[in-house]
Amino acid sequence: MTSRWLALRRCCAGVSLTLALATSAAAQQTEEIEPRAVGGAGVTTIGIAGFIDTLSSSEEAFPLRVTAHVEVTRFVTSRIALRGGLIGSDRFGGDDADDRPTGPGVPSLQATVAGLFYFSPDAMVSAYVGSEYRAQLTSRADRDAGTVLGVGGLQGAVSSRLSVYVEGGFGFRLTRGDEDERQTRLAGQVGLRIRF
Repeated sequence: MTSRWLALRRCCAGVSLTLALATSAAAQQTEEIEPRAVGGAGVTTIGIAGFIDTLSSSEEAFPLRVTAHVEVTRFVTSRIALRGGLIGSDRFGGDDADDRPTGPGVPSLQATVAGLFYFSPDAMVSAYVGSEYRAQLTSRADRDAGTVLGVGGLQGAVSSRLSVYVEGGFGFRLTRGDEDERQTRLAGQVGLRIRF
């Protein structure tokens, strides 16, 4: 009787342990775990960045600008995203500020809009390319049609909500300088994007 009772207790303990492990595994499988992904169709991100930016010209010495950037990006398909934002900047060096109260290279507020193509948005890391248009809103010259840039970057998901990115761009102003010279722009930035 005693040996049967011990065998029955061991059997029940084994069944209980098996059921507990199965229940725990099932709970883990049904628990919603958000994947670490850069983007995807319908994803919206808000980004903040700081970067350096400078113009170059054969006729003038433009300053180095330190810039803060706030943006909103929306994936309209699984790979294509539209981005809009605001850039605020301050300047260091270059020609005397009194000689250049308006125009390129002065502290200003700019609006940006961009179209981007992500190569692997469902992965933890994705490269992207695109083009961006910038329009200067303050301290604008009389003739200023804005700036067009080709951009490329690399974005990596740190968590299900947070990504870091590095981006560079090169382009030109649509309006030529006072001496009819082409003015080019080189930009780089490092920032964070928060997924919603």
